[in-house]
Amino acid sequence: MSIFRFVSALSVLGLLAQTLPAQEAVREPSTGKSFPVQVTITHEGKTYPLTLTGTTVRKKLIVKVYGMGHYMQDPPSGSEKDVVAAVLTDGKAKQLTMEFVRDVDVEKIQGAYRDGFTENASAEELKAITPLVDQFLGFFTTAVKENDRYILRWLPGGTILATVSGVDKPAIKNPTFARVLWSIWLGEDSIVDREELVERQLAQ
Repeated sequence: MSIFRFVSALSVLGLLAQTLPAQEAVREPSTGKSFPVQVTITHEGKTYPLTLTGTTVRKKLIVKVYGMGHYMQDPPSGSEKDVVAAVLTDGKAKQLTMEFVRDVDVEKIQGAYRDGFTENASAEELKAITPLVDQFLGFFTTAVKENDRYILRWLPGGTILATVSGVDKPAIKNPTFARVLWSIWLGEDSIVDREELVERQLAQ
């Protein structure tokens, strides 16, 4: 390749770099973790574009555990009550991304999830989904390290897909299980500030 053609190619690449927009991201202020505004889920031949609805931090007492972002397919706008109700309804794809800022023991991870299911399900619901809860807890077998990432996806039909530190886990398909799992962060007894998880959708 001649010097002229090489320089021309570099110029074109430079022009493309200038015209292609960078991926917009939102920084969770307490942890400093950044979450892209748009993500895409592809599963069984279907593609779901999702939009960030908000970010927040999970704290245990005063200790920061992880920053997190919540995403939804075609998220609605409105009051906190209306948006949360839509999030907790099956039918649109959703995602929770957790970026850890400290190490956490396996026992604490499993215990936190088990408590979350117990506190957000009725006695009848909990009895029905207990085998699925046990299966889900089995996904978490190693301690969390700082900067590890957990991703939970809720697809239409009550399908939950978990990716734990880069490892994809088997799907769990049950609408009640999916709703109760999401309620850990978006329910009335949320372990985080749930308003922050939907704040980008709240009517001004």
